[in-house]
Amino acid sequence: MKRTFLLLLPAFLLLQSCSESPEQSPQYQQLAEDSRHMEKLLAEKDSTINSLFGNFNRISENLRTIRSKQGQLTQNGNVESDESVQDRIMNDIGEIDALLAENKALIERMRQGSKKNTTQIVELERALEELELSMVEKDSEIDAIKEELASTNSSLATLIAMYRDKTQLADMQRHELNTAYYAIGTAKELQDKGVLTKQGGFAGIGKVEKLNTGSLGTDHFTRIDILESQEIPILGKKARLVTSHPDGSYRMEGDGNRLVITNADSFWSISKYLVVVVD
Repeated sequence: MKRTFLLLLPAFLLLQSCSESPEQSPQYQQLAEDSRHMEKLLAEKDSTINSLFGNFNRISENLRTIRSKQGQLTQNGNVESDESVQDRIMNDIGEIDALLAENKALIERMRQGSKKNTTQIVELERALEELELSMVEKDSEIDAIKEELASTNSSLATLIAMYRDKTQLADMQRHELNTAYYAIGTAKELQDKGVLTKQGGFAGIGKVEKLNTGSLGTDHFTRIDILESQEIPILGKKARLVTSHPDGSYRMEGDGNRLVITNADSFWSISKYLVVVVD
């Protein structure tokens, strides 16, 4: 009887396993997880490719508009006193500069995206380099046209000079808006430099480290452009942020050796100063 039971046991277990739902098996669940992961990768790849094509198309469209307006500027350059034509020329110059700026921003966005892409494409890098070169050449062409217009038309010379002053001021203001500062060190180092101060608590107990806004300067900070600096290296262990930056706008990578800013607008929305304390 016992031997008969032992002989029938494997068959019983086999029937039992067959009667269970296949979806519950570890093998099936692993395959399902792999499938979901692959679908996610393909979706991200499709999104990246669509974004790249969209940016390239936008840049091409802008260049066509620039070439068209460039031709109009050349044709209208001989008009001396017609104020309506002068206004149209200045509007065209402003639109051309805006399109050039947009193209440069798109190229920089694609370059930042290519840096984050682990499967970086050589052809993409080559295309971005060619686009950057074409923007430099187009800048030179437009500057030459501005100089020619200014040299042949005294009224336009005054307007172009005023436009350049206004543009330079706007660039300076934009640069200042995109500027941020960061400091990294131990709590003692940052306190000795006057970057941090301790506030709150009672009788010396429970004080917390805060950014020293009372004597805030930039001498002990590193200056960065928030549009270009998406990663900040951290030399130390157990890094923690003292300044306030919204959750979800950054992450720590490499065992805390690298701060990656995933949303620059959100990250720097509270403060343009970043202080990181390490052990």
